[in-house]
Amino acid sequence: MLWTIVPLSLVMEGSETFTPQYKEIKRNNAIIIVEESDHSAAKIVRVISTNPSDYLHPALQPGSIIKLDLTDYQ
Repeated sequence: MLWTIVPLSLVMEGSETFTPQYKEIKRNNAIIIVEESDHSAAKIVRVISTNPSDYLHPALQPGSIIKLDLTDYQ
């Protein structure tokens, strides 16, 4: 729910053209989906793992910014 006096057309402006580029990489034996911000950093969007402790790992929390290395581009 969004409570604002700003018109909805201004709030949603540009949302139709926003197309994030997601990438799947492996970290700490878990597959994570990231959104690249540049070639050296990315934001974690989703964690995919069969190990429940991966979802509690602070370094794998969605929204966290991680540094990418050369192995992520293979």
